Amino acid sequence: MNVLLPLLLIMIASAPAPARTVGSLDFYFVDVEGGAATLIVTPSHESVLIDCGAPGPRDAARIKVAADAAGIKQIDHLIATHWHSDHFGGTPDLARLMPIRHFYNRGFNATPVHDEPKLYPQMMAAYVKASHGKSVTLKPGDTVPVRQTPGDPKLTILCLCGDKQFLPDSPNAPKNTAADEYLPLDPDPSDNARSLGFRLSYGGFRFLDLGDLTWNMEANLVRPTDKIGLIDVYQSTHHGLDISNNPVVIKTVNPRVAVYNNGPHKGGSVDLTMTLRNLPEPPTIFQLHRNLDCFTTDNAPADCIANAADPCQGEFIHLVVAADGKSYTVTVGRHGTARRFLTRNP
Repeated sequence: MNVLLPLLLIMIASAPAPARTVGSLDFYFVDVEGGAATLIVTPSHESVLIDCGAPGPRDAARIKVAADAAGIKQIDHLIATHWHSDHFGGTPDLARLMPIRHFYNRGFNATPVHDEPKLYPQMMAAYVKASHGKSVTLKPGDTVPVRQTPGDPKLTILCLCGDKQFLPDSPNAPKNTAADEYLPLDPDPSDNARSLGFRLSYGGFRFLDLGDLTWNMEANLVRPTDKIGLIDVYQSTHHGLDISNNPVVIKTVNPRVAVYNNGPHKGGSVDLTMTLRNLPEPPTIFQLHRNLDCFTTDNAPADCIANAADPCQGEFIHLVVAADGKSYTVTVGRHGTARRFLTRNP
């Protein structure tokens, strides 16, 4: 496989519509206009979708486009990080387009403070109907049961947090001095604070997705000790809003690449961009949307932004981890050029 890697990278870079590479680990960051939908396709061709956008046909159709590009016909594992409409509301619409086999969530034990309270009962009823009333509650320390491919690195999707519970500190772990700078904000009563969060590991590659976890809750993952570790790719928490993306978390995980799942007028905050740019080794930033509410200089370079205008064509960002887990590429939109990065622990 290593012998073929240069050729595969050329193919990815030149393809008019990025397609999946056989044996790779693929991520499709789908543009759901400031919601979330991250499609992961494993080396065994199993699919994991973390969140599925808002109700209505638009977001489900865009997920289907990414699924078609990946060559998958069903969603094997659908995870709702929390009960806000832009993360789980698209479930019934997606279920009409393709089968969904297994459903995961933070549980139903706590009544959510919802973003659309009048619509919440209807959306939850539609979710329960689509899942046939069967779903798995994930808790810190659980893993998503994905198939392993013989001969490839082990793939693990580890639940770090959920419903205000977190991985425990290891008894002998050293104190995380980066967390000494932590300053709390006012408590967040919304369901964002109960978000599921995940670290995906594949060989030396690490990816972090904390849903919409907010500032004070995020800090529990890195204080008093670090429960995450260094990260290669950081999906902006809560779309890149400044009530999340706590700097003590970002300084601890120190990503090489950041992907903003933002919209034209939601997320991709200047504060987050400055935090990332001020790291000792600033990561490369990719955005699903240009933030139209700030200056051009406060956005990523134009060739790192999938959708520059509003309305847009719903271009996705495609990340491909090589079969050995030692490198990965990021391609922006259907006509972008693949940029190659080495993992931290090749």
